[in-house]
Amino acid sequence: MKLFASLGSTFSLVALILGKAAGQQGPICAVSSNDLYFDVTLEAQNLCSVTDIACICFSQPLLKVVEGCVLSSCTLIEALATQNNTQTLCGAPVRDVTHIIPIVTGTSGGFALLGVLVRSMSLGREFALDDIFAIAAMVSALPMGTLEFIMAADEIFYFMAITFTKMSFLFFCLRIFPRKELRTAVYALIGVTTAYGIAFTIACIFNCTPVSFIWTSWDGEHSGKCINFHVFAWAHAAINIMLDIVVIGVPIPEILRLSLSTKKKVYMVMMFSLGAFTTVVSIIRLQSLVQFASSTNPTYDNVPTAYWSVLEAFVGIFCICMPALRRVLSRLFPRCFGTTQSSSKYEAYNTPNKLSDGRPAQARATASYG
Repeated sequence: MKLFASLGSTFSLVALILGKAAGQQGPICAVSSNDLYFDVTLEAQNLCSVTDIACICFSQPLLKVVEGCVLSSCTLIEALATQNNTQTLCGAPVRDVTHIIPIVTGTSGGFALLGVLVRSMSLGREFALDDIFAIAAMVSALPMGTLEFIMAADEIFYFMAITFTKMSFLFFCLRIFPRKELRTAVYALIGVTTAYGIAFTIACIFNCTPVSFIWTSWDGEHSGKCINFHVFAWAHAAINIMLDIVVIGVPIPEILRLSLSTKKKVYMVMMFSLGAFTTVVSIIRLQSLVQFASSTNPTYDNVPTAYWSVLEAFVGIFCICMPALRRVLSRLFPRCFGTTQSSSKYEAYNTPNKLSDGRPAQARATASYG
C-alpha cells in the first residue's frame, strides 16, 4: 500500500531514534527496531549524534536507512502512531487545509439554496418535474462538504446531485420548447442521463466487497476487494463532461429561433450557457483526480477533489435556477429583463412537463422562462 510505504519513508524514525533521544516510548514494533538497527545505522555511518534531534529529524539518508525496519515490523496503525510522534518531537507544523471545504460549501451552497428557494417561491404555477428534480438535487448535495466525502464514503450524494441537476434542466427544456424534433432529442437524453445516474450511483455504492471495506480498507487489517476507483472516477468525469456539453447545447438552437431582439437572444443564450461553467469546474476536478491516483495521504491530498466536487454540484444547481431568478429580476428591472411579445411558433411556454392528453400546449405569445 502506497500510504504504508510513504509513512515508512518519511516518518519511520520516531520510535527508532527519537524514542531514545527524547525518552518517549513509541510503538513496540518501532522500539524493537531501534534496538536492532540503531547502532548499525546511526553510529556506524556517523550520520547524526544520538542526542542531535534536529539532525535526526532532517536527515534524509538516515530516514532511508531505517525505513525498512518500520515497514517490516509495524502495522499501518502503528506506523501512523510513529508518524504522529515524529511530527510532534520534530516540531513539525500541523498540516490542515480542510478549512477550505466549509468555505466553499457555505458560499456555493448558499447561492444554490437561494436559487432553489427563489425558484420554489416565485413559480406562479404548480410544481413541475423540473422543479422537483431541482429540489432533489439540492437535498442530495447537502451532505457534501464533509471530511468523509474525501474518502469516497459520501460520493454517492455527488453522483445523485449532478444527475438530478441534468434531469431538471432537461425537463425544463421539455416544458418551454414545443418543437417535436427537440422534444424527441430531450427524451433520448433523459433516458441516457437516467441510465448514467443509476449505473454510477450503484457502482459507487458497491465498488467494494463487502461494502464496508470502503471504510476499513485503509488500515490493511481487513479483507476485501474493490474496483479500480481511479479508473472509475476518470471514466465518470469524462462521461459527465461530454454529457454536460450535449445537455447544455440542446436549447441553444431553439433560443435562436425565437422572435426576440438580438440583444435578448444573446442574453438568453448566455443565461442558458452558464451551465458551461459547471463543465469548466468538472474539467478542473478531473485534473485533481490525477493527484488522487498517486495520493499517499488521501485526507490531505484530495481536499481539492472534494471542494471542486462540491463546487460543481452547487454551481450546477444555481445555474438551473437562473430562469427563475430572471423572473424576479424582470419585476425589479423590466427594461433589462422583461418579456418580449412575439408570434413565433418556437416561443417558450409556461406549462407543466406533461399535459393530460400527452400533447404540448400551444406556444404562448410571451416568452416566459419561470
